[in-house]
Amino acid sequence: MARKIISRIPLSLPEVEKIMSSSENELNTLQLRVLNYVKKYSKLPVEKAEALVNELMEKFELTREEAVQIVDICPTHVEELRAILSGYKRLVSFLLFSEEKLQAIVDIVKRYLQETRS
Repeated sequence: MARKIISRIPLSLPEVEKIMSSSENELNTLQLRVLNYVKKYSKLPVEKAEALVNELMEKFELTREEAVQIVDICPTHVEELRAILSGYKRLVSFLLFSEEKLQAIVDIVKRYLQETRS
């Protein structure tokens, strides 16, 4: 039977981990490799990741896709953030040339990382 895609929504690595962990016993080999990857590279717990995605979308008018990309990588320097966002043509004039906005995003990411470590 053919599968029908109802909707698509970008998910952060912690969100993927949460979804996949709930059915870990039923995963095939490839899915287990993906689960191991997301466990290894997730930098925030799922609650913090979801909160950070929402905060980035609200404060900086980022799309969910852009916010998820930032959450997955958690840049701690403006140069890293600039490299992440440079692929989004819509943001070139809006964000990439605004050092204050870039620094504000980095500061928020650092705050979430610091809260996670404490």
